[in-house]
Amino acid sequence: MSRRDFLALLGSGLLAMGLAGCTSFSPVYGGGSDGGMAVARFNFAPPSNRLEQVILNRLSVAFPAQGGPGDPVLRVSASTSSPGAALSNAMAVGAPVNVRVEASVSIVQDGTTLFSASRFANTSYQGGKLAPTNQASAEGAREAAAQSAAEALRAAIMAGYRPGMVSTQPR
Repeated sequence: MSRRDFLALLGSGLLAMGLAGCTSFSPVYGGGSDGGMAVARFNFAPPSNRLEQVILNRLSVAFPAQGGPGDPVLRVSASTSSPGAALSNAMAVGAPVNVRVEASVSIVQDGTTLFSASRFANTSYQGGKLAPTNQASAEGAREAAAQSAAEALRAAIMAGYRPGMVSTQPR
């Protein structure tokens, strides 16, 4: 092996070791020593409509730890509306129908609100078709918007709530 080959091999090895020292595997959503959201446990309040059920199902997957009697209650409130008509008439068969799902979450413990946030998601579907198809399209659009709102609420909880925190709400 010539000196040139040896130096190239040595340089490659040192470069690889240097780059390996700059990288590591770590969780995307934290990984601090205090446990953070990994130890968050909630008692989920029962839903009062289908949209709340979709949102609570997503949040229960995001925060799977089983809540105990001393853990806070996570409540979700969701409603749907149809903001202004679409400005397009490009579709000959049906007209676009806008759907908005507005959802709010509150984390309450012993009557004190520890955290609350509100988010919304918009979508649309092609309406004006046969009644069963129109109803299925509307329901699918509402559930898709509810899932998007659930993701926004999950991100808000991850960003603003820590287990054991005191109320952040103004009095």
